[in-house]
Amino acid sequence: MSSYSWSYKLLHWLSAILFALMCFAFVGFYPQMSDADRTIMLIGHSSMGACLTAIILIRIGKRFVLKHPRPKHAQSTAKVKMAKTAHYAMYVFMVLVPLTGYTTANFHHLPVQLFGSILLNSIHDTDLFNTFRAIHVLCIQVLIALVVLHIGAAIRHKLVLKDKVLYSMRPWFIDKNSES
Repeated sequence: MSSYSWSYKLLHWLSAILFALMCFAFVGFYPQMSDADRTIMLIGHSSMGACLTAIILIRIGKRFVLKHPRPKHAQSTAKVKMAKTAHYAMYVFMVLVPLTGYTTANFHHLPVQLFGSILLNSIHDTDLFNTFRAIHVLCIQVLIALVVLHIGAAIRHKLVLKDKVLYSMRPWFIDKNSES
């Protein structure tokens, strides 16, 4: 097996697209925003975050619970350990970011609604909000750094090592031996 299944690829690239969109929220919440604009941003941010969380949970289920097959590549033991450590770290922070985001939303002074209808918060506590927001931002920064490292590793595999690792997750490359 030289390629991930189409379902792994779909989940990976949906995660990547939603993650990129969520990064706009990281820079989109600015102090000069009105409460009305911030409320609209919060609805979009929490709704996309909920979708991304669902995708991440499915990915975790496929990877760690169902243990779906993954391609093996000829690499040194050290490189395999580094890649595994980086992937595990990304999974940890892909869970911590929405968890801390949800916790932060619980203490926000504005109504935080999922898909514009499900209220996520009921308690306004400025100190708890600021504490959890700081933790949430730190988790986002770590996750962004890990994603940049992940992209850099993919580019290194393609341009420097010139191996086939990048093919295993390319959406337009289908390995006829891979399973869904």
